[in-house]
Amino acid sequence: MSSIDDAIAKGKKRRKGVAIASLIGLIAVLVIYFSWLFLTKGYAFVVSPERAAATPQFAVTNGTAVFISEKLYVFGSHAEVQISAPKYQAASVIINETSPSTINVTLMPLPAELTVSTVPSLNEVTWYLNNEKMSVSQTFTTELAQGSYTVSASHPHFERGEVQFEADIAQQIEKVIPLSPIKGAITINSTPSGASVALDGKDVGTTPLTLDTEGGKYEVVVTKSGLEPLKDVIEVTNKRLSPSRNYNLKPLQAQLSVSTTPPGGVLTVNNKPVDNNSRVDASSLHTVKYEKTGFISQSEKIQLAPGENKSLSFNLKKELGRVNITASLNAKVSVNGAPQGQTPLNLTLQALPHTITFEREGYRSVTKTVTPSAKRAVTVHADMLTEFEARRREGKPLFATTLGIQLALITPKTFTMGSPSNEKDRQRNEVQREVSFSRKFWVSKHEITQAQFAAFTGKGGGSALPVSNVSWDEAAAFTNWLSEKEGLTPFYTIKNGRVAGVDTTSKGYRLPTEAEWEFVAKLNRRASPTTFVWGDQYRLRDKQGNFADASLSGKQTFILKDYNDGFANKAPVGSFNAERGGFFDLDGNVREWVHDIYDVAISTQSGSYADYLGPVGQGKHVVKGASYLTGRLKNIRASVRSGENAPAEDIGFRIARYEN
Repeated sequence: MSSIDDAIAKGKKRRKGVAIASLIGLIAVLVIYFSWLFLTKGYAFVVSPERAAATPQFAVTNGTAVFISEKLYVFGSHAEVQISAPKYQAASVIINETSPSTINVTLMPLPAELTVSTVPSLNEVTWYLNNEKMSVSQTFTTELAQGSYTVSASHPHFERGEVQFEADIAQQIEKVIPLSPIKGAITINSTPSGASVALDGKDVGTTPLTLDTEGGKYEVVVTKSGLEPLKDVIEVTNKRLSPSRNYNLKPLQAQLSVSTTPPGGVLTVNNKPVDNNSRVDASSLHTVKYEKTGFISQSEKIQLAPGENKSLSFNLKKELGRVNITASLNAKVSVNGAPQGQTPLNLTLQALPHTITFEREGYRSVTKTVTPSAKRAVTVHADMLTEFEARRREGKPLFATTLGIQLALITPKTFTMGSPSNEKDRQRNEVQREVSFSRKFWVSKHEITQAQFAAFTGKGGGSALPVSNVSWDEAAAFTNWLSEKEGLTPFYTIKNGRVAGVDTTSKGYRLPTEAEWEFVAKLNRRASPTTFVWGDQYRLRDKQGNFADASLSGKQTFILKDYNDGFANKAPVGSFNAERGGFFDLDGNVREWVHDIYDVAISTQSGSYADYLGPVGQGKHVVKGASYLTGRLKNIRASVRSGENAPAEDIGFRIARYEN
């Protein structure tokens, strides 16, 4: 074979190899492409509303993805696509393996932008959109959704105007509302009449005068020969179309200037207070007077010509008075803190309030206030009493203090005892009554202890635990014993160990009334009555008080299982923090006897019950508060009450007495 034939054969063989390789490569590409098409999930997008769907735009903002034939193909686990359309807000969609193959996207339209102004251009225009007040400004701008609107403009000096229009999405809207001035009238009268009137500097006539005007503010000047000019501003508005003025023109004035020593007094002209520089009627007689407490006043009569300037000067001298100071016993005397000697004393003091203090060793000091006078001598006398005598005269606690009983004075006010019908967990016996108080009263801060009660029984001993298991009559007898120890009239009349009556005029010790107990527990030093002693919260704070906590689990039916106060039985009084009025254990430890007979009758009296002592009669007595055996939160409410006629291990008491 020739060399030419060999070359031709080799070329054919080479072209055949290239063709076979190309075919194999094409087949591999097609296999890869169709495999990707079948194995890769495509996502179609349905855009709404219809106007947005006409020209949607798609952009891949995160991940690797491609749109082929209006479908999105994602390379990887996720991608983020932004969809937008003219006049619509763009939305973003995150595509992942859980996304459906068809994704619905709703685009929100862009709002229309509105600008409204008035002709003429005005400040303080009140703008309304569909009758809703929007703003007070010169122009009104806002964004609107597609729809129909009415914008109104209101100004005090113009008729109300409005414009109606349709707002399309992404529309720029500019509107102008023409306003017409309101029509009104100004009426001006004067005493005397016949005065000239100028409106904004233009003469318009004499009084009486009625002048037609448009809305607006007008400067008015009223003048008449021999009288002071009068200036004013009158406004005609859509709420007051016809304002009227009645001016009382004063005589021509003169200028009065007065210097005063010492400063701080009262300067008057014809008994009317004035400044040191003031204007007065000319050609009239005036009495000018300067006075100050503790000084002798001065006055002067003047009559000034029109336009005259008059200067006066007042220099007051101190007013002094005689004070005779005496006391039942020789005592040291100080006046306004400065020692003056011992009683009796005769002093000359300025006619100002003075604080006089009497002191003697072993006696209570006495403080009195006196204001001397130059017209007559004043006598100040003090009865010097020992502290014991003074406290007895005032009726303040004395013997009780020696037992460690602390009392707090309560100034009550009218309130409604019991619980309202809508109070959670209310019981039927929590009858409401409006009660008022005419007397202040003292209440012991703590429940009476075993040691304090033992001093009464004479058995000795005792502890700081609250006394309990005592009858109502025994508790009343304890209060009478305290009264007798302090020389007070006993509150209760006791015969054969039983209470037979009460003396309501007594300031002696007694049990607090139910109304007093509830006032202290619910309203004392509070803005409004509370459900619990600690407030209205239906939960216990840590160490709130002594209740049936987790330590009694298995020993009684109800316990506060998530609460631990540290005591399984009674706790020494004062073991827990006082409530906001300074009282201890009002909400727990032991329940407490109060004065009242127990009753559940509904109140039929109109108005409040004054100094309410409870129902009249015999029977059970009211017990208030909760105890270490109370295991339900609803029974710790301050309105909870029960009627008892026998002692109990968890019933004690505290004491009270009237202050006046």
